Amino acid sequence: MIARYDFEGDSNVGAFGIATDRYVFVSPNMSERSIETMERVFNLPLVQSTIATLDVIGLVCVANSNGILLPYTTNDDELAALKEYPDIRVDWIDNKMTALGNIILANDNGAICHPDFDKNARAKISDALDVEVIPSTVANLPIVGSNSATTNQGAIVHPMATTSEIEKISQLLKVHVEVGTVNRGSPYTSLGVMANMDSLIVGSETTGVELAHISQVLGFV
Repeated sequence: MIARYDFEGDSNVGAFGIATDRYVFVSPNMSERSIETMERVFNLPLVQSTIATLDVIGLVCVANSNGILLPYTTNDDELAALKEYPDIRVDWIDNKMTALGNIILANDNGAICHPDFDKNARAKISDALDVEVIPSTVANLPIVGSNSATTNQGAIVHPMATTSEIEKISQLLKVHVEVGTVNRGSPYTSLGVMANMDSLIVGSETTGVELAHISQVLGFV
């Protein structure tokens, strides 16, 4: 299913949740309309919790079908809420960089992280998501999570991504990669996209041309 939408009037839909092929992670403070839309589009269990008291789940944590990685600012109640799902690997990382969704790009095959993550931090990411992790950039920027939206089938990355960056993403994540934009020209594709193998939500400002391209690259057409 494909939908063009906004959450609480904000077209940066990817900031408010994470869709994997097993679960959708979202804040319980979303409106009833938004919750119903995610349930209808993805038809998967919704795991509901704030992260670090924030509703912008997609900005502050990273997840794939294997697990979810949280910032150290996550509180005990939030951690307990997530651990109510025994088949989800839940872990947190003690690192000063807390906007994990902005600086880690991951699917079920691999992950690319901000170059400033040290060896221990990369090991923590790898353990939580059960994938190989390498440091890199996208468009020569370290915010690899913001600059790229991926599923297990494809990835849309910042229009200024280099050939070597695209090849690295394609090889590690095992997906087809193309450049593109969302929400009328935004290069921060993950902020305007929530997607898994079966379903896609893009921001309400996304043009028809952008939606057609995103849909094709992520394997929906």
